[in-house]
Amino acid sequence: MAIQIYNTLTRAKEDFVPREPGKASMYVCGVTPYAPAHVGHGRSAVAFDVVRRWLAYRGYEVTYVYNITDIEDKIIAAAQREGVSWQEVTDRNTESYLAELAQLGVLPPTHMPKASAHIGEIIALVQRLIASGHAYALNGDVAFHVPSYPRYGKLSRRDLDSQISGSRVEEDQRKRDARDFFLWKAAKPGEPSWESPWGPGRPGWHIECSAMSEKYLGDGFDIHGGGSDLIFPHHENEIAQSEACGDGLLARIWMHNGMLQMGRGRESEKMSKSLGNVVPLRDAIDRVGGPALRYYYIAAHYATDIVFSEVELEQSQRALERLRIGLHTINRLLDRPAKASGDNLDDLEGARRGAEAEFHEAMDDDFSTPRALAALHGLVGAVNRAGAGAGATFAPSEAGQERLGAARGVLAGLCDVLGIGLIERRVERGLEAHLIDILLEVRQRAREARQFEIADVVRTRLGELGIVLEDHPDGTTWRVKR
Repeated sequence: MAIQIYNTLTRAKEDFVPREPGKASMYVCGVTPYAPAHVGHGRSAVAFDVVRRWLAYRGYEVTYVYNITDIEDKIIAAAQREGVSWQEVTDRNTESYLAELAQLGVLPPTHMPKASAHIGEIIALVQRLIASGHAYALNGDVAFHVPSYPRYGKLSRRDLDSQISGSRVEEDQRKRDARDFFLWKAAKPGEPSWESPWGPGRPGWHIECSAMSEKYLGDGFDIHGGGSDLIFPHHENEIAQSEACGDGLLARIWMHNGMLQMGRGRESEKMSKSLGNVVPLRDAIDRVGGPALRYYYIAAHYATDIVFSEVELEQSQRALERLRIGLHTINRLLDRPAKASGDNLDDLEGARRGAEAEFHEAMDDDFSTPRALAALHGLVGAVNRAGAGAGATFAPSEAGQERLGAARGVLAGLCDVLGIGLIERRVERGLEAHLIDILLEVRQRAREARQFEIADVVRTRLGELGIVLEDHPDGTTWRVKR
């Protein structure tokens, strides 16, 4: 089955057919590091990291470009407020952001270009646009003439009036058309600038991505990603710049992740530094840990808007713990020597095959991580049922051990594909974990014998040690209370 991806350009799911067989090229718009990153930035980075991981898992050689916009009005304003250089602002915030992404399990990109390091490529592209009649100079500035590209608006599907009133459309009476946007900006006192054929200045916001994607991926590539707030004007302008002087489509497929919002219903609004309603990414990681925050992101489909919720963060923490306990239960059962007359664990084998198939089907269907996680939890349910019946005399047969090993490989391997490793951070799988398992077995036997007072004492004493028990229809799991 082919991977199907929802294409914002066509408003439909399409089979992923790369330009070059066996290879996949991706360009994703990264951050503008004028301030510390917030949890919305983490959501976008994780979403496309999952896409990159799944493409690699399916056998593609992935070239992944993730840019940093280190020249922009807000960066200059932040530097002026702080009384430092613009490089100090961007370097500090980029360094902290990359450290946070590492804690979220985001793999380093193949290339992570910065706008300031590609001034030559940007100037060359602007010159080509002027030479082809798509751009014009204005006393040190250079603007792209939108009417020169008849297909402008094909991504956002906005009419003329909404294009003019769209976000971040720059007003300037000198422009030939209200929709025209600046490719190059003349230097102002105290701002960073570079020499150019039009005098000292700096790039506009949009041109950097066209120049850098062309340098690292060539004239057209497979997937362009970013937040849905970038569809207009940023991505619309990228298409116009690149395709006006290129040989074809800038990107075959355009993917956009949904926004992280604060509040619910009519009171909800996009999380944004400019609105002052951000939750710093560092705070959220410190609160629940990088793996749990990543789980929170992928528990929803990448294209949907989600509301930031402390309750759902805690639920994600518990859900991740259930997966970890499932892996630990498998390891515990594998520690027991096989017996010729042991349990073959036929039910577990069926659950393993079903979970693996459901996971693949979900991820091939536009990277449906909620369905993929549900498949993994279904496998853990089967593991817990096997573990719940594993008394002191239980022993798997050799076939049972093989099935346990296969289940472990699927559970751990597919969690790794999603970027959520199952290594227990707070309690190592050593003596402490085995003692907890023994106490759970004592408690289970007490409940079966209707000795509920003993069962309650076990729960209470473990709770005093910070171990929380959670009873489910298919067994009991435990987690460490933060």
